[in-house]
Amino acid sequence: MAGEAAPPPSGVAARRAAYRAVRRVHQGGSWSAPAVDRALREASLHPTDRAFGANLAFETLRWEGTLDWALRRVVRRPLEAVQPEALDVLRLGAWQLLFSRAPDRAVVDTAARVARAEVGDGVVAFVNGCLRGLARSRPSLPSGDADHDLAIALGYPEWVVAAARERFGARARAVLAAGNRPPGVTLRAASPGARDGLLAELRSGGVDASAGRLAPEAVRAPGAHPGSLAAVAEGRATVQDEASMVVARVTGADLPGGSEVLDACAGPGGKSTHLAALGHRVTALDVHDGRARLVRDAAARLGVGATVRVAVADATRPPLGPGAVTAALVDAPCTGLGTVRRRPEVRWRQSPDALGRLARLQLGLLEAAAKLVAPGGRLVYSVCTWTQAETADVVEAFLAGNGDRFRLAVSVGAPPAAGGPDAQLDPDAHDTDGMYVATLRRSH
Repeated sequence: MAGEAAPPPSGVAARRAAYRAVRRVHQGGSWSAPAVDRALREASLHPTDRAFGANLAFETLRWEGTLDWALRRVVRRPLEAVQPEALDVLRLGAWQLLFSRAPDRAVVDTAARVARAEVGDGVVAFVNGCLRGLARSRPSLPSGDADHDLAIALGYPEWVVAAARERFGARARAVLAAGNRPPGVTLRAASPGARDGLLAELRSGGVDASAGRLAPEAVRAPGAHPGSLAAVAEGRATVQDEASMVVARVTGADLPGGSEVLDACAGPGGKSTHLAALGHRVTALDVHDGRARLVRDAAARLGVGATVRVAVADATRPPLGPGAVTAALVDAPCTGLGTVRRRPEVRWRQSPDALGRLARLQLGLLEAAAKLVAPGGRLVYSVCTWTQAETADVVEAFLAGNGDRFRLAVSVGAPPAAGGPDAQLDPDAHDTDGMYVATLRRSH
């Protein structure tokens, strides 16, 4: 009809949803997955636009440092002086210009429309000019092997590249590159021996599902949306990375049924419920009430509430007596760099200063849990990261003070190729999160 405004170009709504997700991560500290889910729900997009918007948000967060490097070449002021809202619009546009096949003109035009709708008219000319300048210059990513070059080429802070070299040597580039590949969905069958039935159910529903390689409960379903699966809604499966399943398997390996097991840092409950499904009685601790509530909810949903006792407690001062458990799992707080496939923003939230602080906390948690392990029992240490400071160095420090009672043992249930007595899983070699696990046995 005459007088009506022309509709916005295709994809503007999806880009606005991506922008809102990125802002929630940067401004509100949200994790990317819930931020993206919320933004897409609010936008009520067509499935194709949902997929585009989700990918744009995740990839913008993943490549943030590289995008800022490129933008510094065309923005005539320090990025720190740019309005944060406008900067996120620029990052969304920069990712499309550098990494997507979208036409330059469409990228600039839609970014200007997002800026006008989400930030205000005052930034439109600025966004337009910066992105036009980037489209003209389009810098090539560095091809060298120095830490600085790899950081830009692979989308990581330089200190993370240096830490990866320390841990993986010549494999650092491959491990970091694998951390940029979206992982798809992995499910754990809630009951031992139920994987074949879960596979059949998913395949009959049109899901491209296959058995996992590392854990007998694991099902890979890369194209599935967990929220639409009856098996997840009805408690017959739960979303969990296969590396986390390996940790639970290592903790419960060869224990008699009904063994008392401590999960010292249990939230959100994946490992606690897995241990309970394997037939053990689990005491699940978490210092945060909200995360403890997640453990209770998961145990009820998966039908193991009777054998998972949840307490809000600081695991450095656990409410249990000496020798109370046959096995203790310390899945400690860490930098989380092993989860960058699904939480791309983690790499930008951490700093090298965190390593020492976290290592001290990890060692304290390990020493506190050690006091609860009965003679002949096991103490399992795991972190969803791979830095030397948070993995082998913590175990070495623990053994320096407790080697008279504990020894490093083979991690039964971990992939043989993952290392020696302690195992380092990684996204390149194992297609999992970067998870470290070490088994320590108490002699007396």
